[in-house]
Amino acid sequence: MKNNILNELRTPVFLVNKYNEIKYINEIGEEFFGVSSYILIGKKINDIIPKDSPILTLIERVRNSKSGITEESLDFSNLNFPNRKVRVHVVPLSFDNNKIIIQISQLALSEMFQSQRINSKISKSFSSMIDMLMHELKNPLAGIKGASQLIETDIKDNSNLLELTNLISIECDRVEDLLNRMEQISNNNIKLDYENLNIHEILNHCKRVAENSFGSEIKFINEFDPSLPRLFANKNLLIQIVINLLKNATEASQGKGKIKIKTSFNSNKITSFGNDDIPTPLPLQIEIIDFGTGIPSNLLSSIFDPFVSSKKEGKGLGLSIVASGLEDMGAVIDVTSNAGLTNFCMNFPLKRT
Repeated sequence: MKNNILNELRTPVFLVNKYNEIKYINEIGEEFFGVSSYILIGKKINDIIPKDSPILTLIERVRNSKSGITEESLDFSNLNFPNRKVRVHVVPLSFDNNKIIIQISQLALSEMFQSQRINSKISKSFSSMIDMLMHELKNPLAGIKGASQLIETDIKDNSNLLELTNLISIECDRVEDLLNRMEQISNNNIKLDYENLNIHEILNHCKRVAENSFGSEIKFINEFDPSLPRLFANKNLLIQIVINLLKNATEASQGKGKIKIKTSFNSNKITSFGNDDIPTPLPLQIEIIDFGTGIPSNLLSSIFDPFVSSKKEGKGLGLSIVASGLEDMGAVIDVTSNAGLTNFCMNFPLKRT
């Protein structure tokens, strides 16, 4: 009698026990899965849907909370029917909380299109917000740069102050370039300009930025190889990467102590890029070395992943940006860390244009 009633329902219904084994499925449920009940009964639901399917999480939540849950738009794919969005009701049996009833309603195309339209509208609104933010940030930035240039005309005889105003102008240009790149990302039109750079000029600029801001109490030590050839890279992206690493090193040193900036030619550094796995030499080496607290060993392998951070207030984006920027320039980064010494080592290809 009960089975006959459930078979009359025009939506798939099935029952799983505490081991997630299917104990009952109605006729339309067989159609939904594209498999006979003779095959499905006794099988674990984990065996017929992807292991990362959100339905498994829903079942566990219901089992733990002993109360029903409705999910309005859920990915319920299986081998026969991939990319299928459904509405799901998951409830425990009133007389046996370990047994779970799952009822599924497939979303109509109109509902799916409505969801896509909403997502598209959100995406466009977010893009418009970024464009507006970029536009508004450029105005005060232009004012800061203009003020620094006016100050320069009044302090022609003070070389220290002139260096600082020059630093302000350069950093304003760099921030403006960063804003332009964000606009390109918003418009899906990303393009980087490359040039042959004197790496030591770039590193000295980054050091001056650090010395006049977050690293004012740090002793920065240069250990440069003056014979290094020029580096073919995007100037502002490279500055952004190095400043990120110097800031991390400063924080690891708790704002005191020393940080070494080292360059060398490492002919042994070879890696492979792309699907062809063609060995590529990366001999131009830059190291940022601090003598601070070190990176916890459990985070070391994932430190370049987004949202991974060893800092209490960290967002976990700085090193992800570093790794992504280096990849864009055909370079790689490695890290070794122990208490008292951390070394971020970047290697770049030798390119000439």
